[in-house]
Amino acid sequence: MKRLTIAVSCLIVLVVLFFVNPEHTVWLPKCLFHQLTGLQCPACGTQRAMHQLLHLNVVAAFRCNPFLLVSLPYISALVFFRRFYSGGKLQQLRRLCFSTATVNIYLILLVLWCVVRNLLPLFGAVFATAC
Repeated sequence: MKRLTIAVSCLIVLVVLFFVNPEHTVWLPKCLFHQLTGLQCPACGTQRAMHQLLHLNVVAAFRCNPFLLVSLPYISALVFFRRFYSGGKLQQLRRLCFSTATVNIYLILLVLWCVVRNLLPLFGAVFATAC
C-alpha cells in the first residue's frame, strides 16, 4: 500500500508539473534557501526543469538545472533499487549505486555544483541563472 501511495503521489506531482508552468504561478513552493540568501541551491530550477522535460524540451530543462539532467539516471536507479527491486541479475549494479564511494562522489559533485552555479554569474556564463 505504501508503494502505491508513493507512486500515485509522484504521478500527481508530474501531472501538475505538466499542466502548470512553475514560472507562471505563485502557489508552487519557492526555494527557501534562495529567498533567504539570494544564492541558488543545487536544486534551484528543478520544478522548471521537470516541467520542460515533461514537454520533451531537453535544452530548456538543461538551462534550468543541468545537474538535475545529469543526476536523473542515478536518482532513478536509487529509487528503483530501493523501492521496487528485490534481487536478481542487477544485484551488482545495486551494490555500485549504494556503495559509499558512489554516494560520496555524488554528494561532492552536488556541493561543487552549488558552488560553481553561484560563481558562474561572476564570469558571465551562459547558463549561470536558472531559466
